[in-house]
Amino acid sequence: MSSGCLKCYNFSSVDDHAAQFPRNMVASLDQLAYDLTSPWETETEKFRAIFTWLHHNIAYDTDAFFCGNLQASTPESTLESGLAVCDGYAGLFTSLAERSGLQAVKITGHGKGFGYIPTEAGGPVPQYQGNHAWNCALMDGEWRLIDSCWGAGAVDSSGFQKRFTPTWFTYTNAEFGKRHYPEDPAYQLISDEDGGPVSWEDYILEPEGPLLFSDFYTNSFSPQFVQPSTKYIQSGTWVSFHLFKLCEHLSTAEADNFVRVVSLPDGSRTPLTLNDSGGWSATVYMPAGEGEVSLFYVTQIGGKDATGLTVKDYTAAVGRKAMHLGGLCRWTLI
Repeated sequence: MSSGCLKCYNFSSVDDHAAQFPRNMVASLDQLAYDLTSPWETETEKFRAIFTWLHHNIAYDTDAFFCGNLQASTPESTLESGLAVCDGYAGLFTSLAERSGLQAVKITGHGKGFGYIPTEAGGPVPQYQGNHAWNCALMDGEWRLIDSCWGAGAVDSSGFQKRFTPTWFTYTNAEFGKRHYPEDPAYQLISDEDGGPVSWEDYILEPEGPLLFSDFYTNSFSPQFVQPSTKYIQSGTWVSFHLFKLCEHLSTAEADNFVRVVSLPDGSRTPLTLNDSGGWSATVYMPAGEGEVSLFYVTQIGGKDATGLTVKDYTAAVGRKAMHLGGLCRWTLI
């Protein structure tokens, strides 16, 4: 890899390659492991090929999940059925890695996924209960955490939504740990300088954050540094909003970005501007009352792509031209 930063490394060649091996054409796990990983020189690229293949070929078994009829699986049975819950994803990931000469471990623990309900402020600490599985992988000298299940898509009340989410391959261990707590604390892999190790109490009682839409991730924003960091915003106060890219190497130039605006319940919108820290900010007064506060990005103005438009362009178009918006974040005003 020519760049040491996973978050901005271009994995498109690896991802395209991984899409060339449909499950129904796979002769064996050994052959699949070879086909996926043999073209690549680095362990990171080999692991990425496995991660991406699982997105294309394994679907979350929502029927078994919602019916509570979860059966034990093997890598072979997961390959045959094309269905799995988290344990099946992690097990097949481990198997393909080992068959490729790579080191990977299946981790069990708690995940803040579908059905997770944050603990109310001041409430008792819930008892630990495992509900998820993921992987720890040695990638070019560094142990990193990977969630191929959440990378493949997401579960909601209507079923499994297949959606490639590569951030679950590129997150730092500290970022990963915001929504994962391993049964064995040794697998947190969070350094002292990043706040580790984290106790179960601190993990499970962490205040609920804002709702982040899929476009937040596809636009490569960092969930770790979005502000306000909690779901609820107090009305009748001035509030600062901050937004940052996933890493410092991603462009913040106007030509490569959209205008982002904070939208209040009264319909007023305030654009974010570039700050001195390499992100975007706006300080907005929150009116009295309740409602939703959203962060949008302007995708079109006057029927034309709004990439590269400036805040000045946006301001001049307000009330004069039709606009299309995409959702990034949502908070609740109280």
